[in-house]
Amino acid sequence: MRNAFAFSMLLAAGAALQAAPRLDPGAPPASAQQAARAENRVRPASVGAVLDADAERHLRDSFDAADTAHLGTLSRAEAQAGGFGWIANHFDAIDTQHAGRVSFDDVKRYLKSRGANSAKGAATQ
Repeated sequence: MRNAFAFSMLLAAGAALQAAPRLDPGAPPASAQQAARAENRVRPASVGAVLDADAERHLRDSFDAADTAHLGTLSRAEAQAGGFGWIANHFDAIDTQHAGRVSFDDVKRYLKSRGANSAKGAATQ
């Protein structure tokens, strides 16, 4: 009798779980999704030179954020800590003056020498 009661409680709990909507905890709330969709309808898609400028601006902003010493340059450690593992991995090739720090212009020069026409190639290097 006791087992039958426990079994019926499990069945009721299972039915309640199946009836409840399954929400993805990683998904943004519906209001945020609607706002993003509205913004995308208003903002034109970036292509060509606009896309290149957006990518370079994003790379520059990330570079500046990683520059914890606020010198306008990154050390190998700052690059690694700031999420620029590719700069840290190619640091000696980017730091052609062997100064121990690289500027954003050094990074752009390195990317151009590697065949990237702008900073957007950073993600693929």
